[in-house]
Amino acid sequence: MAQVDRTVFKSYDIRGTYPDQLDERFAYLLGRALPLVCARDGPARRIAVGHDARLSSPSLYAALAAGCREAGADVEGMGLCPTELVYYIAGSAGGPDLGVMITASHNPPEYNGFKVVKSGGEPVSGATGLDAVRQRMESMTCDIPRECAEPETTIAAEGDYLEFALDLVGVPVVEGMRVVVDAGNGVGGLLWRGLSGRLGLEPVPMNFEPDGRFPAHHPDPSRRENLEPLVQMVSRQGAELGFCYDGDADRAVVVLGAGHVVDGSEMIACLAHRLLARDPSLVFGVAQTTSRKTLDYFHGRGAKPVMLPVGHAKIKGLMRADAQMAFAGEDAGHYYYRDFFCCDSALITTLHILHLASAGALAEVVHSLPGPWYRPLKEPAFEFADQGRALAVCRDVALAALERHPDPTEITCEKDARILRACSLPDIQEADGVRADYPDWWF
Repeated sequence: MAQVDRTVFKSYDIRGTYPDQLDERFAYLLGRALPLVCARDGPARRIAVGHDARLSSPSLYAALAAGCREAGADVEGMGLCPTELVYYIAGSAGGPDLGVMITASHNPPEYNGFKVVKSGGEPVSGATGLDAVRQRMESMTCDIPRECAEPETTIAAEGDYLEFALDLVGVPVVEGMRVVVDAGNGVGGLLWRGLSGRLGLEPVPMNFEPDGRFPAHHPDPSRRENLEPLVQMVSRQGAELGFCYDGDADRAVVVLGAGHVVDGSEMIACLAHRLLARDPSLVFGVAQTTSRKTLDYFHGRGAKPVMLPVGHAKIKGLMRADAQMAFAGEDAGHYYYRDFFCCDSALITTLHILHLASAGALAEVVHSLPGPWYRPLKEPAFEFADQGRALAVCRDVALAALERHPDPTEITCEKDARILRACSLPDIQEADGVRADYPDWWF
C-alpha cells in the first residue's frame, strides 16, 4: 500500500512542499489514479498536462505523464505555460478529458502541486474527485519507473487563446500608452509574448525570465511588499499602468500611474463597471470578503451582485449552476468569466483593464468608490495543524465579536458552498464563513 501524505489534498487542489510532501513517486501515482477516477464519462483517454516555472515542475511533469500513460491515457504535453491555457484547452470543444496544471501558484519556491479540470473546464475539488484519487493512490503498490521522460509538447495554443480573448473582450486602443509588467519570474511574461505584438504595445518588462527560484520577489502579488518594485518602476518610467502576476499567472494585480495599488475589491468594481456598461442587465457575483466600498458602489447604482463563498471551485460551481451569472470576482485576485468556461483568466482581465485605462475610466472608477473604508495592508495569519480546530476557532471569534457588537445590519453565512442571507447566531455554529455588516464597519 502506498504511503501518501493526506495533508497535501486541499479543498480545491493538491499542494505541498517538494520533495518531503510530494515528489516524483507521488506524481506518478497521481498519474495512475487520475484517468481512472476523474473523467466525466468513464476512464480518461486524453489528458493535457502543463507546468509552471518551479524547479521541481519538469520532473513532476515527466512522472505524472508516465503514470497517466501507464493507466492507458494519451498525454498531450503543453510544456511551460500559464494555468489558464490549460483551462482553455480543457474547456474548448473537442478538448481532452482532463487537464492538469503542475503549479503551486503563489506559494514559495519549495512548494508545488496540481490543479485538475475536467472537459469543459469544470474544476476537480476534494468533493468531486480528489478525495477518491487519494484513496486510489493509497491502494496502489506500484513503483515509479527508473526514468521518466518529459512528454513531447504537442499543444501550442497560445496564439489561438490570444485571439479567443481578443474576440471576447475587444482589441483595446493602447497606442502610446506606457505600461510596466512584472512577471515575477513566473509565466506571466508568456501572456505578453503574443499580446504586445498584437496590440503594438511594448511593455517595460520586469522579471520576464521564468525562474522557479523567484529571485526578484515572492510570487504572491497580493502581498504589498512584493509590489514595491513595480510601484517604483511605474513612477520612474512615468507609466500610466503596471501589472503584476503570480507564479502561474492566473492572478493579476494592477498599479495606477500615481502609485495606487488597485486591491481586489476595487478590481471587481472596475471589471463589473465595464461589463455592466456593455450589458446593464448582467448578473454578476462577488465573494463574501468583498469590501464594503465595492458593495456600496454597486448599491448606489442600483446593481445587486450575488454574494458567493470564497474559493475558486465553489465560485465556478455556482456560476455553472446559474446560467445568468456572467462574471464573478474575489478580492484575492481571481476574476471569473462565463464565456471562459466560468474559469479565471488573467489575460481577459488584463484586456479589460487596458480598455478601461485607455478610456480614462480605470482611475475614475477607483477614485469614485465610496468611503472612507480602510483595510490593513497586512492581515494576521495563524497556523493550525488541524483544519477542524481552525474552523471552530473562527466560529468562536465571530460569535465573540457579535456578542460585543450585537446589532449588525446583516449577518451572512456560508453553508454547503452557498451564502445564506439574514443568518442568526445558531447558523454560525455550522457555517464555513461568517460576515457581519454594521452601518460603518464590517468583519
